[in-house]
Amino acid sequence: MFKLMIQFIQVAKTQNVTQAANNLCLSQPTLSHNMQKLEEKLGSKLFNRHSKGITLTSSGELLYEQAKMMQNLYENTLNKLEKNKLRHQTELKIGCGDAWWHLFIRDSVQDFRDTYPHSNISIDVGNHLQLMNLLLSDEISIFVGHEILGLAQYEGIQFHPLFSSCEEVYVRKGHPLLEITCSNEDIARFPSVDLGASKKRFSHLVQQQNEELTSFQKRHYLQEKVIYNTNSLLTAIDLLQNSDAILPYPIGMRSYFSTFDIVPLQMQECFSKATIGAYLHKDGLQNKQTIALLEQFKNLIKNNPHINGDID
Repeated sequence: MFKLMIQFIQVAKTQNVTQAANNLCLSQPTLSHNMQKLEEKLGSKLFNRHSKGITLTSSGELLYEQAKMMQNLYENTLNKLEKNKLRHQTELKIGCGDAWWHLFIRDSVQDFRDTYPHSNISIDVGNHLQLMNLLLSDEISIFVGHEILGLAQYEGIQFHPLFSSCEEVYVRKGHPLLEITCSNEDIARFPSVDLGASKKRFSHLVQQQNEELTSFQKRHYLQEKVIYNTNSLLTAIDLLQNSDAILPYPIGMRSYFSTFDIVPLQMQECFSKATIGAYLHKDGLQNKQTIALLEQFKNLIKNNPHINGDID
């Protein structure tokens, strides 16, 4: 029936069966037969036939207006179905740490939105162990964070290094340690802000403690000292502003922290270094969108010296 309506619209529009048949790639007798069949189905005369062509009857005029509305509804439905299909095919489910969101991930997400304006986007920001847990459970498809040394072996997960990052130690302006060049022992006396989810909650992801940590760093993280733990960057900043706590964090965030009067200590050596990269499922390598996203990360990092700590 819908096919007959499409044919009817063309006949009503041209008011010429031969021209309509050519437009529809049908023979003129076939189209004439189909229009007679449509009139029989509806029980109404739709055309006034005469030697110069055809005109629409009042019933034909009514049907023509309704048929055009049906055609528009049909085409809009097809369009919405295609957008819905595209929305799910290109859906972006990404995870990252606060620093990497600020430094380059948000630019990538904006580019993705410009390229796929109708696609769903899901963004999880958090600790690297928390994000690994989400990746393993397929709640995200890719995440950017520190390489997890000592990570339990998962055959389906692959790490793609992007750059190396050095962590500075941040404090509020006026902090007593700003008056000296600090050793690791100096900062060990002060409370620490630990930005991330509880490590015990995701201990099953790590086979062993990171052997590459220095003995000081092990004591810094494991000794009984005051720890302010939060999964919110803004909460961490509030804690720093209102205490003598310290926060080890990537050097690339120096300018961001400065807007909150949070500054780096002068250290005798880099507190810690880490490889930053993208974790994703190996089968994700077959996804053109994922490959393009990785390349975009590399380009953004290459063109932004502040990301890996190249600060003037």
